[in-house]
Amino acid sequence: MAAQAGLSRSAFASTFRELVGEAPMRHLTARRMQEAERLLSDTGLSHSRISERVGYESTVGFHLAFRKWYGVTPGDYRRRWSQTLRGTAPIRKEAGQLSGPND
Repeated sequence: MAAQAGLSRSAFASTFRELVGEAPMRHLTARRMQEAERLLSDTGLSHSRISERVGYESTVGFHLAFRKWYGVTPGDYRRRWSQTLRGTAPIRKEAGQLSGPND
């Protein structure tokens, strides 16, 4: 992205942070996790297909990133989401915050 903007990596990161309010990689990860959450909740796609769709070359890399971001694995998230839809358990949207399907 820095090259496309005609900036060095550090200049790009600094400008991005000023404009968006967070580092480029954090922003990218947030967007990826948001889409992964949607795909886990709304589709029956496999974890490997979801990892590809959100830009991970490795299912393991996706699994680790998702667990770090949400505090649960993608499989646990999907199971909890389906339980929440049946009214039996809350899910974690971000570390320390519980929510249900309408949040």
